[in-house]
Amino acid sequence: MPFAARSPLAPPVGAEQLVWHVLAAFPTALYLHHPERGLLPLVTAEALALPTAWRLPDSSTRMRWGVAAGDVIESLDHCILLPAGPVRAVRTWRPARVRRSGSYAVELPPSWAADRLGGGRGLTPEGDDEICGALLVAFAGHDTSIADAVLPQLDRTTALSASLVRAAAQGYAVPGLVAYADARLSGNRAAAGAARHAVEDIGHTSGPALIRGVEIAIAHRQIHQSPSLTKEPARA
Repeated sequence: MPFAARSPLAPPVGAEQLVWHVLAAFPTALYLHHPERGLLPLVTAEALALPTAWRLPDSSTRMRWGVAAGDVIESLDHCILLPAGPVRAVRTWRPARVRRSGSYAVELPPSWAADRLGGGRGLTPEGDDEICGALLVAFAGHDTSIADAVLPQLDRTTALSASLVRAAAQGYAVPGLVAYADARLSGNRAAAGAARHAVEDIGHTSGPALIRGVEIAIAHRQIHQSPSLTKEPARA
């Protein structure tokens, strides 16, 4: 039986019997969807560490899903029942999360995120990737304005993308993007440059779009000044 590590952000797979629909199957990732539980990625060792995933220790050369998009599989007794055998999560792993970075507002027009949500092709539309990048910067500054705008409207995009937007609203993303956002917010140019190359290699359009989202949000930050640093007017 293959064993996996489960993200705390992954949808619950309990003892009861559930039916999951296969949204997509790639050599390194299997995307399962349940109408009530949400989107569950199973990823191999070399795949992107999606913040909501079950991660397997085996590489794609050793792991065969045995299913294709449109198939239906079941879970039971905390296991995903694949044709080749059950997969059980036996431990948890902690997804990457941006560091808090003071207090500021990301002052973008109210329509900025709404106009991008669901915009583009594929499982993770380009507009959603920009939103995810911006959400990380907003989370770091304790600003919920972008999250408040998009979370109620996630039915406008794909199940996978919606799950990643929810994770980004809590500060979680793939490690390379988190490293890039942290480095940019801290002013570490060398670290930002190194992380940027890894992010740019994500998907066909996702990498550049994620970086754009980070940069747009950083460019629209308005730092909150501490009241203790505000000078009182001179008294006559």
